[in-house]
Amino acid sequence: MPQLRVEVVRRLYRYSCGYCGITETDVGSEMTVDHFMPRTIGGSDELDNLVYACWKCNQFKHDFWPNQDDLTHQRRILHPLLDDLALHLYANEQTGQLEALTATGRFHITTLRLNRPQLVKSRLSRQLQQMLIEKQHLLEAQIDELRKTISAQEQYLAVLQAQIDELRSAR
Repeated sequence: MPQLRVEVVRRLYRYSCGYCGITETDVGSEMTVDHFMPRTIGGSDELDNLVYACWKCNQFKHDFWPNQDDLTHQRRILHPLLDDLALHLYANEQTGQLEALTATGRFHITTLRLNRPQLVKSRLSRQLQQMLIEKQHLLEAQIDELRKTISAQEQYLAVLQAQIDELRSAR
């Protein structure tokens, strides 16, 4: 696959695995480009058939493509950009695990092993990092408000001091 096409896919997926969400920074390298519909059964190199994927998700997905029986039993992999993942998956913020909302979601999670211990740890770590960033923003806003209050009180004290000075000079 041409390097330009790979770069377009990387950007499209924001340098993260389309299946598990792990980033290039997390894994320390670029990842792979998966053919959602495998080339072995006619999948193309069109952008909507390419998914940026970490090595593990690509390995677990392999060349899976649902047959009619799979589709009847809602056994298919979800496309990260074309499927509404929120209809099928729920990220439990308490445990860091993905939970299935549908049979398709359960198959997707199980097939790609999306609750691998490392992924759960990564989700919890990202969640904690996001909470810390939000807390930092709140604290910065509080500091700004305190600075404004101090400034207003300093101005008030200056006015009071001027009044005291005026009263003293009037005596």
